[in-house]
Amino acid sequence: MEKYTEKKQRNQVFQKFIKRHIGENQMDLVEDCNTFLSFVADKTLEKQKLYKANSCKNRFCPVCAWRKARKDALGLSLMMQYIKQQEKKEFIFLTLTTPNVMSDELENEIKRYNNSFRKLIKRKKVDSVIKGYVRKLEITYNKKRDDYNPHFS
Repeated sequence: MEKYTEKKQRNQVFQKFIKRHIGENQMDLVEDCNTFLSFVADKTLEKQKLYKANSCKNRFCPVCAWRKARKDALGLSLMMQYIKQQEKKEFIFLTLTTPNVMSDELENEIKRYNNSFRKLIKRKKVDSVIKGYVRKLEITYNKKRDDYNPHFS
């Protein structure tokens, strides 16, 4: 385990939890996730870019989720820059949250969150001022209290 990065170590823990929920072929992909990485670099070897990897593409895999989040953030940033320059629009960053919930309440809390957000967006006062939105569900875990905080950012 020492040779692995922190995210790959979390992937090792993830394997224990996901094993009973996926098939054997998918499990093989999760176990081998990111064991092969190929990079391209400039002549000085100072800048490297990932060229090829054997990722499992499971949305719950710590390595794949991190890589996808980075890719999505870059795309969103470029889109926001374009909209700000070309469309002359401004952005509001909003985080919606509620008190933490226990694990057995998490699924229902997320469903309630989604329904509440849908209702908020349909309100006349909100609908009349927004031209679009990007929503991301994040869930943080509190080890001390063993509870979860789902929130939209």
